[in-house]
Amino acid sequence: MAQDRPDIPTPLKRAVLVEAGHRCAIPTCRQTPVEIAHITPWTKVREHRFENLISLCPTCHARFDRGEIDRKAMLQYKGNLEVLNSRYTDTERQFLKVCVQNWEKFRSEHLNSDVTLDEFRQGRVVSLGNMKLHTDMWWLLSNLLDDGIITFSNELPALFENGLVTQVSLTDKGCSLIGRVVDAEPI
Repeated sequence: MAQDRPDIPTPLKRAVLVEAGHRCAIPTCRQTPVEIAHITPWTKVREHRFENLISLCPTCHARFDRGEIDRKAMLQYKGNLEVLNSRYTDTERQFLKVCVQNWEKFRSEHLNSDVTLDEFRQGRVVSLGNMKLHTDMWWLLSNLLDDGIITFSNELPALFENGLVTQVSLTDKGCSLIGRVVDAEPI
């Protein structure tokens, strides 16, 4: 840290960490421990503002400083955090996180493939994140359902040892959301 740069005030630092769940703000990383980074460098702005601070793991912070992750992507990661945190519950964000991680893993394993996200989602290659949910717990994902991001299976719920369950799947809109999150595009 530069000698003439004051420490980030504790309440501001806490707000930035809480915004990203005390994890790296890059959705395909989400590692700990984390550091607070200035999206526009301190040397240019000479102030600590919430809108310009983001939580990054040391690896992503170093990659950002070297230019491997550009400022435009970092601004989008910051903007996406605001949208996701203001709209979706922890459970819904966890579901989306699993989808993002699975898509990113799939993409890295099939760099030269022409398989599409839609084919990936439909399980032609590997499951994107379809999961089973107890039918009485549908409300856990109700915002995703209301926004058309997920759908529940039209089939009759299956009877399992612990009760009735139904399959939860991403819709086309949900796949588009996952693709935009992974590519650091506006959601």
